[in-house]
Amino acid sequence: HYIHYNELSDVELYDSVEYDMDEQDQCWLRLYNKERRKELAGDISPYLFECIMDKLEKEWFNLIKDAPKPETEQVLLPEDSACVVCDDTEVENSNAIVFCDGCNVAVHQDCYGIPYIPEGQWLCRKCMISPEFPVSCIFCPNEGGAFKQTNTNQWGHLLCAIWIPEVGVSNTIYMEPIDQIENIPKSRWKLTCTLCRKKQGACIQCDNKHCFSAFHVTCAKAANLCMKMNSQSSQSEEGVILKAYCEKHTPKDYYVEKPSVVATSNPGRRSSSEEEEEEEEEEEEQDFALPARGTSSGRGRRRGRPSRQALSEQQQHNNKEARAHQHHYSTGAPIAPDIILAKIDNLPCVRFSGIRKRPQAVTAIAHYWSLKRESRRGAPLLKRLHLEPWTAYSKYTAGEDDQLVRKTLVTQLRADLEKVRMLSEQVQKRERLKLEQTKKQKAYLEMIFYPLEYVIRPVLNQFMEIDRKKLFLNHVTTDEAADYHKIIKQPMCFSEIYQKLANHAYATLDQFKNDVRLIWTNSMDYNTSDTSFYKVASKLQ
Repeated sequence: HYIHYNELSDVELYDSVEYDMDEQDQCWLRLYNKERRKELAGDISPYLFECIMDKLEKEWFNLIKDAPKPETEQVLLPEDSACVVCDDTEVENSNAIVFCDGCNVAVHQDCYGIPYIPEGQWLCRKCMISPEFPVSCIFCPNEGGAFKQTNTNQWGHLLCAIWIPEVGVSNTIYMEPIDQIENIPKSRWKLTCTLCRKKQGACIQCDNKHCFSAFHVTCAKAANLCMKMNSQSSQSEEGVILKAYCEKHTPKDYYVEKPSVVATSNPGRRSSSEEEEEEEEEEEEQDFALPARGTSSGRGRRRGRPSRQALSEQQQHNNKEARAHQHHYSTGAPIAPDIILAKIDNLPCVRFSGIRKRPQAVTAIAHYWSLKRESRRGAPLLKRLHLEPWTAYSKYTAGEDDQLVRKTLVTQLRADLEKVRMLSEQVQKRERLKLEQTKKQKAYLEMIFYPLEYVIRPVLNQFMEIDRKKLFLNHVTTDEAADYHKIIKQPMCFSEIYQKLANHAYATLDQFKNDVRLIWTNSMDYNTSDTSFYKVASKLQ
């Protein structure tokens, strides 16, 4: 007998419930049911919760699966990446190189302290604790790289903590937190880096006994200085021997082992002023010279100032890495649109559940789903959807046929939009002509039904031209003349006449004459002959 496994179809996978509740879901559902009991809305069963969460994941998957991911600036293959701590590309089964899903930093498991690789996304300590804001190292001015927190809630490069002699880590399994910072002597904090020219952080010095050149650990790594890390195993002592050299005292076999360093260095001649400046700095740093330690010392600078270009390139890369979690790079939480919520609300498992306030419950679970996706930095909650082939979509892998189809669709879309634009212009032109036609029809009808208005309106306009100051446009108020209405029993103004004309209130010409005559009669009765009101009224008469 043979067992044959037949994969489920897309319809069967959609109808099945693949989502399983975890402890976080149980806590949230318990709190939400407690709120629903206060409103007498009934509890939501765990099965119904799993159904809604499952359909939210699948509907969101169907919504965004055809949307291309944004093009990245550089595609970095895992086999081409080196660990930022040990600068080695070799991997083992128990010591693989892990990439942070937030800043894409590459580290060995042993170097960064990752005993077990988690399933799904992995975030470095910086992206986990401070994803939105860049952090700075207390040992150097450079940004980016593998950070760890100190026992004083500050941040530092794990590489700096390893190379500075007085500093260590509390837990060597997880390589954190960085401690013993108080053991760093003040003289080390006063050293000036000969590579970046900054008096900031704690520098190490060249391992040559007669050289006092100082440099930051990250500056030395960016400048490709010789930094040897050899393991020591004996009966008396076990550990790692760290030796760093400046360009002047770099061992000759270093360039043979790493020929790319020569190309990066590109040493050249220095001017006399530069040499004098470096001699003054070396004399100044001799006052702060630190005793060499066989297990982790390092002191030096490159000759000929050749590493400035390498440093600037590394700083640009680090700045991009440090800004990787600023707000404008964040995609934000996925928000389920109303069409997905309406579709879930009409599912049989939801519609026949018998719960009250069903749309509000679906919306609340959708909000929780959005927050949970955001806490996982957008990772799908269903493992099957997380491993779908389309999630690895990139513009670099798109075939020529797909690009040709895309260009054809864009061209067709452009032609369709041009047709829509022309149609909209024709519609606007047609509507303008219809409006003009309607206005003319209205004027013709008014001329037929109200012929008297075409005699009254020109006369009224002539009266308005005489009253240039618009003295008789509106009625006289009590604020203008308190006793006006006691003397004048029938007040009249041009605005009232216009209103009657618009309402077709004049059936005969005598009605219009009486209203116009009231304007100058009332003005002459109330005002004296030396006022402007009286003079304009006499002109109207």
